[in-house]
Amino acid sequence: MKTYRHLWEELISDENIREAVYNASHGSVRGRRQAQLRAIYENVDAEIPRIRDIIENYIPIHHKTMTINDGVSQKKREIIVPTIYEHITQHAVMLILKPIFMKGMYEHSYASIPDRGCHNGAFRMMKWIEEGGRHIKYCGKFDIRKFFENIDQDILIDKLNRIIDDERFMDLLIKIIRTTEKGLPLGFYTSQWFANFYLQDFDHFIKEQLGIKYYMRYMDDMVIFGSNKKELHKDKDLMLEYLQENLHVWFKDNWQIFRFDTKEHKGRFVDFMGFRFYRDHTTMRRSIARKAMDLAYKLSKKETITVEDARRMLAYYGWIKHTDSYKFVQKYIDPYVSFEKLKQIISEDSKRRA
Repeated sequence: MKTYRHLWEELISDENIREAVYNASHGSVRGRRQAQLRAIYENVDAEIPRIRDIIENYIPIHHKTMTINDGVSQKKREIIVPTIYEHITQHAVMLILKPIFMKGMYEHSYASIPDRGCHNGAFRMMKWIEEGGRHIKYCGKFDIRKFFENIDQDILIDKLNRIIDDERFMDLLIKIIRTTEKGLPLGFYTSQWFANFYLQDFDHFIKEQLGIKYYMRYMDDMVIFGSNKKELHKDKDLMLEYLQENLHVWFKDNWQIFRFDTKEHKGRFVDFMGFRFYRDHTTMRRSIARKAMDLAYKLSKKETITVEDARRMLAYYGWIKHTDSYKFVQKYIDPYVSFEKLKQIISEDSKRRA
């Protein structure tokens, strides 16, 4: 296994800090925090010494959690909001770690990875269903119980120590990880990357030791396909054993192994990543479709559509364009909103901020 040295010098370099500030200020942060980050970016050369000092003398801060409605699904989650300079520090760290993590990452691990969102995963899933033949006969669907909360910090740190031979850099990573007493804090930019890294060996176990051809993971949700139901049950037991013994996490009790929808036998669709995959077509999850309908109707009643309104509605566009939703859009979306006009609102806002 390759180990990486001299990461600290790269971390605190002017170039890395400048890029971290740019990424942090042009990311998904909105409102007052985005304005603060933009102000730092506009004065970045003067800010670099201060940011470097914060990184060199990093002190974890005690945070209170807050409840948010996350993503298109609007699922309630407890998150920690990092300070502005914590956020920049995390971006600086990930600029160093991203290329290292990506080298060992399973190719069909999706979520929180550049160019590997749920829509990329959906495209690959549809390809598998189209080309997989008898191997796409039965499906196993699993979800890790309270994944972020139950990640073992000691195991994660040990995994990082195996590939990183830089004491100061590791010391900073440990401080970020130990911000919470257990698990990883939702809301930290580093957490999504650490979580994926935590499961890398598990991904390779499934592919290389269990030999499962069709396996996809979307963070802590996973799907496997096979031609034999008994073999999938054996695979599930071995996967669970690996998770419990090596990573101290386990599946939720609602795991499923079932016959996939076929022309010859009436089976079930696969509900994964917000999509419903059938043998010959793909739709949105019903709850997502309902939220898209409701939001489109609400926006049609507003005199002025804000940038945030436009972003919220366009978040549904990815699901719509990757599914067989023509009739749905024609009936429930097009009479109320125009995606082209929403894109124009965001484009004009971006030009004003540039």
